[in-house]
Amino acid sequence: MNYFKNQNCHFLEPVVTMGTFDGVHLGHRKVLEKLTEQAKKRKRKSIVISYFHHPLETIHKKTFPYLLTERKYKEQLIKEFGVDCVLYLDFNLEMAKMPPLEFLREIIIKEVGAKSLIIGYDTHFGCERKGNYGFLRKYQKTFEYETILVEPCRIKNKIVSSSLIRDLIREGDMKNAEKFLGRNYFLFGKVESGERIGRSLGFPTINIKPIDKNKLIPALGVYFCKVNIAGKIYHGISNIGYAPTLKKSQIKEIETHLLDFSGDLYQKNVKMCFLKKIRDEKNFSQKEKLIAQIKKDVQKARKYFAKRLEK
Repeated sequence: MNYFKNQNCHFLEPVVTMGTFDGVHLGHRKVLEKLTEQAKKRKRKSIVISYFHHPLETIHKKTFPYLLTERKYKEQLIKEFGVDCVLYLDFNLEMAKMPPLEFLREIIIKEVGAKSLIIGYDTHFGCERKGNYGFLRKYQKTFEYETILVEPCRIKNKIVSSSLIRDLIREGDMKNAEKFLGRNYFLFGKVESGERIGRSLGFPTINIKPIDKNKLIPALGVYFCKVNIAGKIYHGISNIGYAPTLKKSQIKEIETHLLDFSGDLYQKNVKMCFLKKIRDEKNFSQKEKLIAQIKKDVQKARKYFAKRLEK
């Protein structure tokens, strides 16, 4: 039986870790560095066992916007640490009911052939998440493998975790999210045609639709941002929200004005980094007041990016 969605990695006695690894944040980095270090030391290959979808999606039979990292980019980030292979569990309701001992025996030992397990402090697996570091230590002699625990990564006495970073992003606190991620928070999207209202105000915008419907979008508001289009970096201002002054559709959108840019970007793929929230979204009583506020935002953005270039 194949327990994985993608092709198996047929390695001899690999060094293995497992987890969702959403965000591939500084805590994950600590685990991945230990994984590749131990693989190199033993002259073995390294494997990450992860999930195609978050297990909660399967268990609760619904999707929701929570993803810190799109699947394709998550694997890219993981492999940047020198990991040889990422396996995605074909996680379904049947697997969710699998006792941890069966998961260990059938998947980790028989299917993958692990001889060394690198385990994060919060690693859980099997039915009711009963499999953990203590459980793995208990069965080391039975299945002839070793278990290495990786302690949590702490910043300012806070444990780095995906849930903490999600909370920061939901609050629009991009600066602290960056500290725990180890990089700017970004999303991949495609430029869609809009109503061209920004153009009529003198500030044309691009409407960006995330490529993954489960991607976590920052809090409503206005942000300084950096946009990568075909390898070229643009600076800009993004409004996440409903544009209440000009629209009545009640559809949340990501609208971005790129500084000193003119041209057609429709259907282009973009990578957008959210750098800093500068204000909440506002409903202005007059269009002229909105234009005046955008001018102020643009002026602030120019100063902000000028300072970044000086560093």
